[in-house]
Amino acid sequence: MDASSDVAFGPLGFFSRSGNQALRVNPPNADIALTRWGSDWLWAVFSIMAATTIGVLAWSTVEARRHRAFHYLFAAVLATASVAYFSMASDLGATPITVEFLHGAGTGSGVAGRPTRQIWYARYIDWTITTPLLLLSLLLITPMPLSSIWVVLFFDVLMVVCGLVGALVRTSYKWGYFTLACAALFYVLYSLFGPGVRGAGQYGSAFRNAYVAGISYLGFLFLLYPISWGLSEGGNVIGVSSERPRQMVFFGVLDLLTKPAFCLFFLAMLSRCDYDALDLRSGKGSEVYGGEAGREVGSGTSAEAAAGRRDAVVGGGGGATTAPAAGTGPSEAMGVGEPRHTVSAPPGHVEKVGETGPGIHAVPPPIDTSRPAHGSDSSSNVERSSTRQRSSQPNRS
Repeated sequence: MDASSDVAFGPLGFFSRSGNQALRVNPPNADIALTRWGSDWLWAVFSIMAATTIGVLAWSTVEARRHRAFHYLFAAVLATASVAYFSMASDLGATPITVEFLHGAGTGSGVAGRPTRQIWYARYIDWTITTPLLLLSLLLITPMPLSSIWVVLFFDVLMVVCGLVGALVRTSYKWGYFTLACAALFYVLYSLFGPGVRGAGQYGSAFRNAYVAGISYLGFLFLLYPISWGLSEGGNVIGVSSERPRQMVFFGVLDLLTKPAFCLFFLAMLSRCDYDALDLRSGKGSEVYGGEAGREVGSGTSAEAAAGRRDAVVGGGGGATTAPAAGTGPSEAMGVGEPRHTVSAPPGHVEKVGETGPGIHAVPPPIDTSRPAHGSDSSSNVERSSTRQRSSQPNRS
């Protein structure tokens, strides 16, 4: 009879089990695999990740709605890591791969009698989601253009994918993927410590201090991940888990430092900064407080742009003419997407609209094209005809 046959399943059975029964329910699928001690460690990491997720979400409730972007970013990071560690602690999310180097492992069930090793693809799925979000939290406080931010995030994802493919390859070709992953990592670090640092002070010294501290902390930890990969899934120097520190401890400590510890540290640094200087507004009315719902009162450039979009109203000839303000675009000048509003005015009246806001100038009244202009050919013909008629009349003097 299977060892797991006496274990109750379902929600009630899950909570009624005594101790860690993960390996009984989900037996290891490789020769070098997770042990009971390693599963206990992963459950502890999962608990820290989940508790920090709840803590960050609770922290966000005391912040203004428009100041919660970083809290939500980090909550997404921690929630994703919680799911990954729940899977690994349950001995799920791994696949067996034949090792390249034995290091005294003996024979096994792999190719040519070599042992197999559990490769945790759940961890790489976690990194694919969380590491771009961690980098995004840093890059958002710099003036780097979006195109530069996207390419940094792309190479970060490429780094993780190369690490996963290399771990799944059983031959020496895995080190080619390892090299590509390291190249992508160095590009990411160059972007953080190069262009990122040069523009970090644009939003103030507080943001610069937060950015420099963040990249120094995260950059150092990122450099330790390739070392851990090379010793574990690459070179098979250290096992998956045992009573001695192994792969699960190495990666677990790194993930605790780069996720819960970093998130709390960086949020504390950002609490000293002027969040509004980043202008991370969606433009929705729900972000506005103390004003009319759905309407945001801006200042500086935003106010001037809003004033420049008003129509200058000029009355004349018993009607009204609407002229766009100087500097408006073609679609705004033609009134695309919104109705044209006019104001009636008495004939000959010109409203001084230049005083209503910056960028608005009075427009001269429309020219009546129904009458011929002075100096035109038709006017000259009328004058010559009148002269001939006067000259043809007899002199009555």
